[in-house]
Amino acid sequence: MTILNEETNYLETLRKSSFSLESLPDAIAIPTVSDADEAESKPLILATVDDIAFAQQGLNKELSRIVQEMESLRRVHDMARGLGAKGADYALEFLREHGEVK
Repeated sequence: MTILNEETNYLETLRKSSFSLESLPDAIAIPTVSDADEAESKPLILATVDDIAFAQQGLNKELSRIVQEMESLRRVHDMARGLGAKGADYALEFLREHGEVK
């Protein structure tokens, strides 16, 4: 398995070569076409260019979901604070009692 050792060493070399590459993963998740099945995990040293593109698409989809969740939570926080909620108040209970949405 000389090739895998050489490729593994090259992956480490790439990580050390640039700040933007230091977070390269050992393996990537390649989503399925239907999104119903679990993503295929593949070592980065065995990934094709297309595998990496599909992994990027999957990560972008997950990032979008996280950003939407973060924005929804920010909105609930801001709504509650705007209505006078304190840090220890239960956010949804406070909004139900004091907010516009009943």
